[in-house]
Amino acid sequence: MKRIEFWRRGQVGGGLLAPSTDSKRFSMDGYSPDCRGSRWWVAGLLTAVFIVLLPLAMGTDLDRVLAIVDDGVITQSDLELRLAQHVVDLQSTGQTIPAQDELERQVLLGLVQDQVLLHRAQARGISVDEARVDNAVAAMAKRNRLSIDGLRREVERRGMPFVRYREGLREQLIIRELVSSEVTRYIEASDVEIDEFLSSQKKRAVNQEAQLDLSHILISVPAAVSAAERETRESLAFDILRRVESGMLFDEAARQFSQGPYASKGGNLGLRPVSQLPELLVAAVEGLAPGDLSSVVESAGGFHIVRLNVRAQAGQQLVRQYRVRHILQVPNAVSDLSMVSARLVQVRDRILAGADFSTMVRLHSEHLPSRSNGGDLGWVGPGDVVPEFEAVLKELVPGQVSLPSRTRFGLHLIEVTDERLHDVGGKRLRAQARSTIRSRKIDERYEGWLNELIGRAFIEYRSPRFQAQ
Repeated sequence: MKRIEFWRRGQVGGGLLAPSTDSKRFSMDGYSPDCRGSRWWVAGLLTAVFIVLLPLAMGTDLDRVLAIVDDGVITQSDLELRLAQHVVDLQSTGQTIPAQDELERQVLLGLVQDQVLLHRAQARGISVDEARVDNAVAAMAKRNRLSIDGLRREVERRGMPFVRYREGLREQLIIRELVSSEVTRYIEASDVEIDEFLSSQKKRAVNQEAQLDLSHILISVPAAVSAAERETRESLAFDILRRVESGMLFDEAARQFSQGPYASKGGNLGLRPVSQLPELLVAAVEGLAPGDLSSVVESAGGFHIVRLNVRAQAGQQLVRQYRVRHILQVPNAVSDLSMVSARLVQVRDRILAGADFSTMVRLHSEHLPSRSNGGDLGWVGPGDVVPEFEAVLKELVPGQVSLPSRTRFGLHLIEVTDERLHDVGGKRLRAQARSTIRSRKIDERYEGWLNELIGRAFIEYRSPRFQAQ
């Protein structure tokens, strides 16, 4: 693939994270701004799980204060909402649900951490405007195949005021901006570190495990449902399987029916080592060829349908690549950042209304190398673009156009037109190693930074059952 010199990591840094958020905490298939699977990242945008997991009815004593964090409080209602989300995440991936006391302690700790981060962001003057929140809402609706009014009705039907839902989105956008500015922005990997990493990987190649790319549909079954209701949901699972076998696209079925955390991504879990996948799903695809479907598999959390997309044998190096095009405008003495951003919002609105992207590139893009071919940058993967640009790619689905996104070069409108898994070697292995090393460094730096913030915060647990935290 032709190297995109304009985006070489060695030449640039940056200050952009992809527009991403969740209501208090949405589940996500990657917890890092630039590497899927990294464990520290606070939240993710545009997943569909939230609207299926809010409890339809809550208890009456939900405004009791459980913890004080500086000048803010965490209430029982905050805990109940987060608990519901977390339990669904665990069930949908076949993981064991901890004992109730331990589960509540884990969830409350997450809420406390969010409060500490939000207070830090407030002190730094970090804010998010209504346009970005509107975009997050619109993207969530699109992923759930709903209008914005339809999303509002569904959220409110599940028991949450839509105003609170929007504020949850805003909070996580703010947290992402904070982490970007204080943790991730200038972390890089040296050539020496990359050489050492690749050398160690070669030594381990003999024992390297296979990887699977799976897609998953979950029809959840809460523990309290009747036997008749469980049978009804089992019948639905078999009906979905018949539809897919008869020609319905799996990703369409997942978006329409699945209650798992990856429904908005067509049920795709991404390429993962076998050891990082639930045993239930691995067993379901044993003996299958790529493209084959499992039967309906039952677990305590519900009924599962699994499709095997790719089986990568030990030694193969598969990475996710994105076909990308963009429009670049550069702020200057005449047009400052806000003016350029406003112009690009207007260009984006025209594209969403049906204007041809390539035509908009010719009229508006200042990136000469790509302007002659409709803004196309070709296939890009880990390490091909600067971290802030890559972060945006990973939040987009094919056909989605980003809001104006900032890098050191200026402001971009970015569209992913396709994505694929590609077997790489040589130079690409170095890029993949660079991304992995950087993510590890971010993990380490983030943990120390967060612990320091928590150590400086005033935190008081008011409920006796949490005072040993």
